[in-house]
Amino acid sequence: MLDVDFFRRWIGTAAASVEREADRLTELDSAIGDADHGSNLQRGFRAVTAELEKAAPDTPGAVLILAGRQLISTVGGASGPLYGTLLRRTGKALGDSAEVTPAQLAEALGEGVAAVAQLGGAKAGDKTMIDALEPAVAALGT
Repeated sequence: MLDVDFFRRWIGTAAASVEREADRLTELDSAIGDADHGSNLQRGFRAVTAELEKAAPDTPGAVLILAGRQLISTVGGASGPLYGTLLRRTGKALGDSAEVTPAQLAEALGEGVAAVAQLGGAKAGDKTMIDALEPAVAALGT
């Protein structure tokens, strides 16, 4: 079973990865974008981390909803709404359960990915984040 501590660690690990790789993300973005992806995600995940330290979400869903809300409000460009929607919709799908199974997480993430696809108008094969998210969710569900 996955509890609130697991989800706090998951978001914390993601935040640490973004912090560590922010310069690389910005460098990759400079080839086709406006060279701010790493710094935008870094700002967003710093805000998520700070909010998680202040607030005490008591369910896995609440952790993800809080993280998604912070990303939407602090990450510029399309990334904030896309990542934020993924986390918020996944959190809402998890509901108020104190613990969830990996299968429940996979199902909820599937709903989050569907929301991202709808928001961005993307589908598998369009060379978007959907091409990474769908196989990841499928692998988690097996």
